[in-house]
Parts: sequence; C-alpha cells; structure tokens
Amino acid sequence: MEQRHKAEMIRVLDARLNAQSLNDRAVFLFGHCNATEEMADYLLTRGVNPAAILDNNHAKQGLHYRDIQILPPECIQEYTSENSIVLIATRFFAEMSAQLMRLGYRGEIVQAVEYDSFSEYSLSDETLNRRTERMRRGLRTLGIIRERYAFEHLIICPGSALGDVYWAMAFAPAYQRRHGIDEIAVIVTGGACRQVAKMFRIDKITALTQTEMDELVQAIIFTREGNCIIAHHDRPYTDNIIKWLDNHFLSFIDCYRCAVYGLPQKTPAAFPNNTAAFENLQRIPQGNAVILSPYAKSMVELPIAFWERTAAKYSAQGFSVYTNAVGDEQAISGTLPIRIPISQMPAAAEYAGTFIGIRNGLCDVLYTANCRKTVVFPDCFYSTTPHKAADFFSLSGWDNLIVNSESEIVARRKKTF
Repeated sequence: MEQRHKAEMIRVLDARLNAQSLNDRAVFLFGHCNATEEMADYLLTRGVNPAAILDNNHAKQGLHYRDIQILPPECIQEYTSENSIVLIATRFFAEMSAQLMRLGYRGEIVQAVEYDSFSEYSLSDETLNRRTERMRRGLRTLGIIRERYAFEHLIICPGSALGDVYWAMAFAPAYQRRHGIDEIAVIVTGGACRQVAKMFRIDKITALTQTEMDELVQAIIFTREGNCIIAHHDRPYTDNIIKWLDNHFLSFIDCYRCAVYGLPQKTPAAFPNNTAAFENLQRIPQGNAVILSPYAKSMVELPIAFWERTAAKYSAQGFSVYTNAVGDEQAISGTLPIRIPISQMPAAAEYAGTFIGIRNGLCDVLYTANCRKTVVFPDCFYSTTPHKAADFFSLSGWDNLIVNSESEIVARRKKTF
C-alpha cells in the first residue's frame, strides 16, 4: 500500500475512532487485499476487532487473517444498519457499495481510501465546477507535453512504483516494433521513476507530480487522445486486468508483456543498458556486504523482527549489513543506513555481493544484477485476487522466501530460470 494512501486511510480511521463511531458496532472490512490487511492491523492496534472480512472470492472464504474470518458478503444480512459498519479500502468502492445495497444492507459504508482521485459520484454544482477546472488543468498539461513531443508516441506510466515503470520500459521496444512506432516519449511520476526510465536509455522523459499525472490521464481519456498508451497493469481507468485475474492467472511481468502491450507470451524483455557505476561513498566492503531492503509501497510489510534476525545472522557470519533507507525510513537495528541513487543500485548490489529485499520495485530494478539475490514475500494474496503475492510477483533467478505475519518462514523456493 503506497504511503500516501496509507496515511489517508489512517486519517479516515482516526476520525472515526476519535468520534467513537466504531464503538459497540460490528465492524466489517470488504475486499481481502493488502490494503485491507493493513487496515485490519491498524484497527487491532487501536482496540477494534473486526467482525469479519467480506469477500466474493470463494477461494478466500473460510480462511482467516489474524483470527479475522473471511466470509461471503451475504453474511451482512444478519446485521441491522444500527449495529454495523462496513469499511472499504479497495479500488472498487462503488461496486462494493452497490452490492451491499442489493443485499439489503442499509448501514453505514465508509470509503477509507480514495484511489481513483477523479471519480466523484455527485452532480452538485460544486463538484461539477471542481471537476471542470481539474479537466482544464489536465488539458493544459497535455498541451505542454504535445508542444514538446508533437509526433512522438506517448507512453504514460501513471503510478509512482519503480517496478511498473521498469517493465513498461522493458517491453516498450517490442511494442514499438509490433506497431511500427519510430519515436516514443515517456511520461512518469516523480524523479525516482525518471531514473528507472533513463536506465533504458530513454532520452525523452517528462516527470510529473501524482496530481498532475492523474489530471493528465483524465484529459487523455476525455479527449480520446491518440498516439499514446497508458501503460499500467492495475489502474481502473486503463483496463480490467485486476478483475480478469479473479478467474485467470498472469504473472506481474506477463501483465505488462501480454495484457498492457498485447505482446505474445514468449516476447523477450529488453533490459537496462544505461546503469551507472557504483561510487561507493559509504565504503561498502566488496563481496562481503549485505544490502537489506525491508520497505515497500504496495506490499504488506513484514515484522521488523524478521529483518533484525536476518541482519544478526549475516553479521555473525562476518558480513557488513546495510539497510537501503529512503526518506525517513529507518535502518534495521544492527545495520548501517545507505542511500544509493537508483541508477547505481544494480552496480551497488553486485559490488556488495548479496541483496535481500521485500518484494518491491527495487527488486525489479535489480532483476538482472549478478549477485546473490533473495526476494521476501509476506504470506498474503495479491490485491483482491485469489493468487498469492509470491506467485503473482515471482522473480526468476532469485531465491524466494515466504514469511507469515509472525515473521516465520513458511516456504522456500530456490531460484529458477
């Protein structure tokens, strides 16, 4: 779950908790996914025990998350509007609300996170005026981009996740060849994503803020802008891949290869050819260091105890252990913090010798790095699908660990090629 969405969710929950509007009510969470698990975790720390997690997926029904049972939505019919409340932290708030109403539920339904920032279900003058002005801003941004790139095919990467940009770039050359596209320009969110695109020797890159990006995408859809593609595997305004995954399986990488770009499944990826040399300002010992990457935007985080044990294990073996810490992230106890530019990370991991990271975008950036690589997965499902995160986000050529919420290793998978 991205930090900005998590912060928004906590603000919404805190407002309810401070107003005591969750007291003496059966609290239901709708849609079992990573965000719902984080919402459950937070509620439990605040003394609220959810009655159940509602989910339409038969594969999940009957399972538990931290002793919270996952049940079909029909069980809400046993509760009255006065003694229950439903909290939703998925992208499908409108659909889920409508389903609850069809089931006869008339209680309170709360949107804990607004993922789709340009969807508002209101025809008030105030809403229409605000949406119109937003559209105008998006059109201005599109106009500026088209002044700069009048004829280039735009590849729009709307999210701020490094892995999404990595695979969007990796399959862009094959997409160009398939459609006879001569020139592309890439539009990304933020400076970190710009660095990832530059690793593929992309010359024409524009980085926007997330707000500017959302407005741009809205303008592209509104005007039906041609000569562009919105390259993202899981955004409600681009496709329904996430719903298709309810009954089918594609890996994260194949979502970009096949679903986003429409390429054959055996199409090879193009890998980075413009990475930077490692400057080693922190004086990491060559071949005898371990870089830990314990933080992720869109994956359930693992208990710190797991990372502390991992750091202690390698330290006892004589390795120097470091935590890749960005912004206000803290180094794991017993390690030193390092902050390495993304363009240098492949070379840094190879120089250190060992990389161990939770499944995040940095793992994609290091996909081809020649070192000992271990990717760590929480034992959870991917989003609202019936697929485990370890299956959807698996990485060929890596050792894979699956860890539960008590920080115990529940599965090991040796690297495959």
